[in-house]
Amino acid sequence: MKTAVVLSPAPVRPALASLSRIRWRRLLPLVTVMPAIALVLSGLITRLNLGGGPGFLARWMQAFATALPVMPLGMLTLVGLDRVLGPRLATWPRVPATVLLAVCTAGVMELLLSCVVTLSNHGLGAGFPAQWAAAFVRSLPAGFAIGLLMGFVIKPRLARSMAAA
Repeated sequence: MKTAVVLSPAPVRPALASLSRIRWRRLLPLVTVMPAIALVLSGLITRLNLGGGPGFLARWMQAFATALPVMPLGMLTLVGLDRVLGPRLATWPRVPATVLLAVCTAGVMELLLSCVVTLSNHGLGAGFPAQWAAAFVRSLPAGFAIGLLMGFVIKPRLARSMAAA
């Protein structure tokens, strides 16, 4: 007596395609968050540097294009800061530790972006240090708000989505 073996056709997926999809799923939030932060902060700093008026949108987009390549450097700095401060803040309550990281985040991101955007708006002239310092100090509250949003809302969501991927 012969028995027939019937194989059901199962969809064959290459391992590389599923691996690629997982990588994109992990990178997608990061790829969308960085430009959004750069767009908001470059707009604010351009407004603080130049004020509103004709040509603002073109100058903002120029500042955004200048700030965007700096964002990965800022994010890498923040990851390093998180790795250095994370173990030291592990014994702290969650809210004060997150607020401290938000302050550090605001300081680093505003330092980098205000420098790059002010350089894009005014160039490197004699008045650059004063213009940069004014833009840095005046945009720091927005950076702090973005840092709090990152620490309390976006970072936990990113962690959950990356763990699920």
